Amino acid sequence: MFQYAVYIAGIKANERLVLINSKDETCFKGKGGKEMKKSARYLCLAALTGAAAICLTGCGKVKKDYDVYFFNQKSEIAESLEELTDKYEEETGKKVKVFTVGTTEGSETMRSELKSKEYPTLFSSNAIAFEEWKSAGYATPVEDIQNEEMKSLYESVPEALRLQFEGEGNYGIPYNMEGYGLIVDEQMLKEVMGTEDLEAFTEDYKAADYEEFQNMVIALDAFIKDGTAQTFTLNGTEYTTADEKTELTEKLNGVFAVAGAEKWTYGNHFGNYPISTVYENVYDVRESDPDKADQLKTPLVKSLQELDFLTRYTAGPDGAIERGPQYINSTVNGYDQAVQTFAESKALFIKNGNWIYTNVAKVDQNVADRLTMLPMKVNFSDEDISVEGLDVEKMNRSIPEFVSQYYIINAKATDEEKKEAEDFLLWLNTSETGQDYIVNKFAFVPFNADESTVLENPLSNALITYKVADDLLANPFDAVPSAWGTECYGKYIMEDLFTNPDEWSEEELEEIADECIDY
Repeated sequence: MFQYAVYIAGIKANERLVLINSKDETCFKGKGGKEMKKSARYLCLAALTGAAAICLTGCGKVKKDYDVYFFNQKSEIAESLEELTDKYEEETGKKVKVFTVGTTEGSETMRSELKSKEYPTLFSSNAIAFEEWKSAGYATPVEDIQNEEMKSLYESVPEALRLQFEGEGNYGIPYNMEGYGLIVDEQMLKEVMGTEDLEAFTEDYKAADYEEFQNMVIALDAFIKDGTAQTFTLNGTEYTTADEKTELTEKLNGVFAVAGAEKWTYGNHFGNYPISTVYENVYDVRESDPDKADQLKTPLVKSLQELDFLTRYTAGPDGAIERGPQYINSTVNGYDQAVQTFAESKALFIKNGNWIYTNVAKVDQNVADRLTMLPMKVNFSDEDISVEGLDVEKMNRSIPEFVSQYYIINAKATDEEKKEAEDFLLWLNTSETGQDYIVNKFAFVPFNADESTVLENPLSNALITYKVADDLLANPFDAVPSAWGTECYGKYIMEDLFTNPDEWSEEELEEIADECIDY
């Protein structure tokens, strides 16, 4: 019911008119609830038509000049997305309205939009915020998808990348894939190993266990220090480094570039590995029995022991860096410095994700174009892993891949509106134009990428290889409170461990693990 004050001849200046709806007609009542004379009502309507036409718009069904309303929370693709919808209209005659808002303020704005008359029929969300939209009844599950081709697209999403509720179901289509591991310059690795063919080495590396990985790191460190041939075994196969350095390998001063001054680089991604041994997905972290966290103790201790080993072989801008006060100095060992150290070929590996390509390219485009990604190695036993279907072998050959945002069809939209949203989403993910924009304009890794998908970013191409091989790990860390990774796990690592040059005692690591579990 809308109320308006109008001023017309024959009516008091303060006369209040109330628009009411009846089954037969729309009528007006004057002050005191008395129905106005017909002539006055007509006069009132004329006044409203000229001065308050919005009333008439609000009284009936909202007339929409679009077929799909998409609420987007990936601000970096806003401009390209607008171009894409123009292409969609050219090809199909259907119009898509796009509203873009940044993720920091997105949830509040979307709450309002979803409750409005002109609600989004398609919206985006990450896995964390999704819990709210599903609980409120806004998420369409795969079984309610009308278009069979679209339903098949939903069902093709790998299990590890699915948008689920309470650990079950399939409610969205991924925007893109991201992933992380040990990044290496392929040309550097070829020259270290004295070979032009890395295929066999890569496969043996993926199949290698943690002890073999340790021996490889020790051998590589020895090669970097004295430039002599070093022998190690991967997957039972013996490998020997080159017997002398090249112009490129001469630049190396350490095995790993580590951003010791940046908590998130080890408090987030590195922390995902122990969490993945206990929790299957985001929901499992958020909703499981608190007692389940006790199972994390051994994986946490072992992950810290692994970090102890890795950080003994750290490259720096001006030579190898030993743990101690300078290790957490942001001017020496911050994120930018670590990336630059790696991009300048002073470190063989850096633990990071496919998004690092642009940063490396700013330093050296040639290095950036030669990058590939290898899995991290874990020092867990199968007894440390309680997630069904997961074992050490799988963890050793896989990389964590995750989805930052999903497309979700509004379950409260009409059947016709849902159909239009399905048609657009299917076109986006299967048409030549849609795929071109996802890969080349958005610079995304499509979730349905296959061997034929080629991107400019070689690290993104590496992710596709792992996806095709189903060598994927879940990323339940996303559900952990951000403060845990920075102010608990990451804080202890930075302040108590990285400043300690000596081997970290198991007693100290157990105390940290207990603190993290109780956080």
